[in-house]
Amino acid sequence: MQNFFNKLKIFFRSQSWHKFTSGFNIFYDVTKRLVFVLILILFFGSIFVGGIGLGYFVSVTMDTTPPPKEELSAEITNLELVSNIYYDNDEPISAVRTDLVREKTSIDQISEFVITGLVDTEDSHFYEHHGVVPKAVLRALIQEATGFGGQVTGGSTLTQQLVKQQILTNEVTFERKANEILLSYYLEDFFSKDEIIESYLNVSSFGRNSNGQNIAGIEAAANGVFGVSAKDLSLPQAAFLVGLPQNPYVYTPYEQYGEVKKDQSAGIERMQTVLYRMYREGDLTHTEYEEAKNYDITKDFIGPTSVATSPQSYLYQAAERETLDILVDLKLKEDGVSRNNINENTDLSDYYYNQAAQELSTAGYKVKTTINKKIYDSMQSATQNTIGNLGPTYSDTFKDETSGEEVTEDAPLQAGSVLLENKTGKVLGFVAGRDFETSQLDHAFSTRRSPGSTIKPLLVYGPAISENLIYPANLLADTKIEYKQQDGTTWEPSNFGGTISNKFVTVRHALEESLNNPTIKLYLEMLDKGISAEPYLKNMGINSIGSNEYANPSLAVGGTETGPTNAEQTSAFSTFGNNGKHTDYYMIESITNRNGEVIYQHESTTKDVFDEATNYIVADMLRDVITNGTASGLPSMLNFSSDNLIGKTGTSEEFRDIWFIGSTPNITLSSWIGYDNTHETRIVSQYDGYGFPSTRNLIYWSALANSLNNVDNSLLTSGSFTQPSSVYTDKVYKSTGTAGGTVSLPNNRTYRIGGQQVEDLFKQNHPPIQPTYHLLPGSTDEDLTKFWSALTKERDRQNKAKKREEERQNNNSNNNNNTNDNDNDDSNDNDDNPDENANSDNDSSEDADETSDN
Repeated sequence: MQNFFNKLKIFFRSQSWHKFTSGFNIFYDVTKRLVFVLILILFFGSIFVGGIGLGYFVSVTMDTTPPPKEELSAEITNLELVSNIYYDNDEPISAVRTDLVREKTSIDQISEFVITGLVDTEDSHFYEHHGVVPKAVLRALIQEATGFGGQVTGGSTLTQQLVKQQILTNEVTFERKANEILLSYYLEDFFSKDEIIESYLNVSSFGRNSNGQNIAGIEAAANGVFGVSAKDLSLPQAAFLVGLPQNPYVYTPYEQYGEVKKDQSAGIERMQTVLYRMYREGDLTHTEYEEAKNYDITKDFIGPTSVATSPQSYLYQAAERETLDILVDLKLKEDGVSRNNINENTDLSDYYYNQAAQELSTAGYKVKTTINKKIYDSMQSATQNTIGNLGPTYSDTFKDETSGEEVTEDAPLQAGSVLLENKTGKVLGFVAGRDFETSQLDHAFSTRRSPGSTIKPLLVYGPAISENLIYPANLLADTKIEYKQQDGTTWEPSNFGGTISNKFVTVRHALEESLNNPTIKLYLEMLDKGISAEPYLKNMGINSIGSNEYANPSLAVGGTETGPTNAEQTSAFSTFGNNGKHTDYYMIESITNRNGEVIYQHESTTKDVFDEATNYIVADMLRDVITNGTASGLPSMLNFSSDNLIGKTGTSEEFRDIWFIGSTPNITLSSWIGYDNTHETRIVSQYDGYGFPSTRNLIYWSALANSLNNVDNSLLTSGSFTQPSSVYTDKVYKSTGTAGGTVSLPNNRTYRIGGQQVEDLFKQNHPPIQPTYHLLPGSTDEDLTKFWSALTKERDRQNKAKKREEERQNNNSNNNNNTNDNDNDDSNDNDDNPDENANSDNDSSEDADETSDN
């Protein structure tokens, strides 16, 4: 061991140790100096940054005049600022209803546990500061000036929280923060600490009560959650309620309709945080803390109860719903959360929508809609004057699930309609139902129904023309379909009335007469060629149809699991009235806060769906629906000219939905009638004594349109569909819908196209096609065999007839020659009548439409 220490002494005295210590001393000295310089930089930098922040604070507040005490008092104690909804001309529709329950109380009627817990948890220096905590303000200033630390924060005091709740908005900006600080100082000057706490506890949100209503104020919370007054709250109860305002809809023990949440862990953990801080601040003994922490608070929650709600109107309901969607979207954007997140998370969705509902009911907003009062009222009147003549009211008998008793309920025919301005997407008016007091179901914006044949131009004919698969003069087979479905069954569709013509019809005729089988065959051709209609429908605002449904040919005639709403279908159809462009529909024009600041202004989104040539051709075919097709009875019902009107009828399976959608270059108007089928399935039957279903709906549409025309005679008559230069008129052969030419047939024969020609519209980039054997889109081999066999048989018949005619004419010529000879031989022979052969059979042969090379 002695030898070891001797070696250490020698090392420490050696040159190596001397070099090591010298190097370390230099390193230490440099490091110490660098740290000192860094501290100086940070110190003076903080002063500099703080100075900048302080200067900015002064700049944004120097012109601010302290509000009078009375005004501040009104602001911080105001329990509710009413929001209002208006028509497009600023005429009021309604004040925003609220299910918010508030009960005001005084501080001497509030448990000391509540006051102590609130201060210890939210603002432990409450009785020491003058509205703000300076170090927190400095931290906020540095964050704002340097950008470090993310958003401007700052450990708001109770006074600041009260200012933010009652006076300012929730936006996170330095200017708002500066005003918050300034107003907090004013508040502390004007009011005592007890007055500030009292106001805070009276205005703060505490989530929901046992019937699902929103509650604000400690008294409403104590009654609504525990069934006691605020002054009688126990320590655990007080701690639970004190924890709620930080995140009321996460910590509340109740669901939206008053059911007790299955998972109470979030609220209980928050309660224990409150208890711990009370213990940490010395306001609870260890025994009190442990007893309260281990207390089962869930046994104190009162059970769900029910509350009566007063009905409003379809208009109020729709406007409120869209406003809430907008407020949620604004909050999602602020929080960096996507709409998909809340669509997939019910709890998260409830949280945001409850926040939005509370904001709307208490923030004093002015909500301006696009609804024209005269138009809206005229649509309601037309509906009430007509609906009673369109179908019977049935009686449904069913067992009430709650009472178990047998109940009888009326099931009246319902109606829905939406009027849109094509270019802007504005909803000018709508009909959501027959009677709001008896049924709040919204048939304009909420219910999803089969669109029936109104989907045909959107899904099939429009995309097929756009993709140059067809033009109006193309032929389609109206023949039998046997489609094997995935479940092994065979689908055999037919046209209206179960008929199939077994003929070959033009595209134009198939659409104007709404023939199902030719449409389905065309859609099958689209699927076979990989032409997807899904992007077209999505660009027209129809997103409810699942991607898997587009492979199902029944979709071509309206067969869908989740059909569009009336508004969605009307909006999609408005594309044809807007030159192929689609603008999303909307009802809320703007939202203005109580200070007159616009927090939301609608901005329209327009998408190009169809090129102008495609759109004009489809619109032209839809005009034929009204002049020659399934809606040909409509013009005689109108009190205005239908020259610029296009439209489409629609009937879903078993007459459950009856539609007509009409469009002009200015507006699009829909009409739908049907039954809700809540308990029993009802249909609009042609045997119920009210006439043909489609005709009834045309009567309803015409009643709406005539009433609108009386309000504004330019609404449905202005504008015109102008043929673009990309569309021209050409001729095709009627028998094939093609240009002329020769076709090779499977039996080694050829067929030369000829005969009668017809005119129709064509796109410049899609002229009449040359004839081929497979010229019928979606046709089967059987269809083609039948088609060409019919043409060749007709040609053969005409050729034979022509040959017989030629032979007869030859015979007549020979007979005439013989007669002339006889006359020359015996001019006095008068036994033969010279006109006898002239009056003999003189069947004129038809010009053959087709000829062949044999």
